[in-house]
Amino acid sequence: MTTVKRWYIGIALFLTMILDGSLAWAFQKIIFHPDFGAACWFSVVGITLIALRNDLNINNMWLALGIGILADMFYFGYLGVYTVAFPLLCFILQKLARFLPETFWFRLIICLVSYLFVSFYVFMMYIIVGTQQPTLSSFLLSIVPSWIVCMLIYFLSYTFWINLIDKYPFLENQRNYF
Repeated sequence: MTTVKRWYIGIALFLTMILDGSLAWAFQKIIFHPDFGAACWFSVVGITLIALRNDLNINNMWLALGIGILADMFYFGYLGVYTVAFPLLCFILQKLARFLPETFWFRLIICLVSYLFVSFYVFMMYIIVGTQQPTLSSFLLSIVPSWIVCMLIYFLSYTFWINLIDKYPFLENQRNYF
């Protein structure tokens, strides 16, 4: 059971990745329009909060890489987009977390910036790879709806993530002093 507890955050991120795809598919008529759309990423909010809350755990980078690989295979069918974006986001936030205040509202701002970072990265990869041809205006029109979805996800899942990170840090031994 102790081995499973070390993987609770990994399991939760995997389930949020599945939830991302399921909610995007279920609400595609609401959040996607011909000119713009809203990104539904529980996993980006989760990775952001994990990196900000547990910034000294290097295993979180490996977790972000694994979730990125799974997300790429799940959504795109090829590696590269989330495989780079998730660990890069985790790395940057872990380095910045030492200098940032640990408040609820400031973490919301960081989640919004993280959402924008991942959205811009995915937008640039679509243009470079050429699988889709999004326009800059569609990206700019998608920022506000994506931020609204991000705030909803953040408000709904903040206490869950903070409690999970505090009680069960990813791959850290919970019996250090026994």
